[in-house]
Amino acid sequence: MNGLTLKEIQTQSLEVLQVVHDFCIANEIKYSLAYGTLIGAIRHRGFIPWDDDIDIIMPRPDYDRFVTSFHAPGLEIASEKDSDYFLNYCRVFDTANTKSKTILPIGKNDQGGVWVDVFPADGVSDNKEIFAQNVGLVKKNWMLQLRYRYSLASYRDILKTCGIKDMLILTAIKLTGQGRKQLDLNNRIVRSNALKIPYGSTNHWSQLAVLDDGIRNYQLLEDFGQTIDAQFEGRTFKIMQGYDRVLRNIYGDYMQLPPIDQRQPKHGHATLYWK
Repeated sequence: MNGLTLKEIQTQSLEVLQVVHDFCIANEIKYSLAYGTLIGAIRHRGFIPWDDDIDIIMPRPDYDRFVTSFHAPGLEIASEKDSDYFLNYCRVFDTANTKSKTILPIGKNDQGGVWVDVFPADGVSDNKEIFAQNVGLVKKNWMLQLRYRYSLASYRDILKTCGIKDMLILTAIKLTGQGRKQLDLNNRIVRSNALKIPYGSTNHWSQLAVLDDGIRNYQLLEDFGQTIDAQFEGRTFKIMQGYDRVLRNIYGDYMQLPPIDQRQPKHGHATLYWK
């Protein structure tokens, strides 16, 4: 199969982002570039040179409207509203030009092509200690759902990616046949927790679907109050007005380049190909 280069992945995912942007503008859905994509817009005016996907974020009310209404030729959306999908945020996939092979199952559209990740922003407590306690409790469930996703991979893929200890744990889960049941249970816990506090009912928000940033991702509502235009690869997209404080909360000095050995694509579990 003809694999995509990093530059081709970036080019194709940029086209997906353009369609998503146009849809959001036409339907008055608020979004912002997020995470590495947002850093790229500010620091590089485009992709971080080694980045291999695009992330955006929406307030939960906008996210829910997007998930239920988005449609576009050659693209497909998969979300937690689909019973055969294993993530707590949605992805918009290119299905016309590219496809993928992944060793970490996502359920629906495991073979989907290049994608844009769309994360929901949810309300959280104005008491940071309560927020931190909640993240600490729910993060365990998020980590478990990663384990159960891996348990749904083939034995061959498990052998490729895991050490002896993890391989034994995942093999034991596969032998019990409980991996999918436990995955669904942990996903329900993570989702129900994210929805406990309506977005906009407090002065803070966070992203609670993927918890690897932990308590650093504790943000002021006002920073996502409005969006502004930003240049990204010669095109104009939306970013939250308080991007600097949001990024500093998560990354510290995000304008500083990471060490050379950390300048690597982050999705080594998926390989993308031309159709």
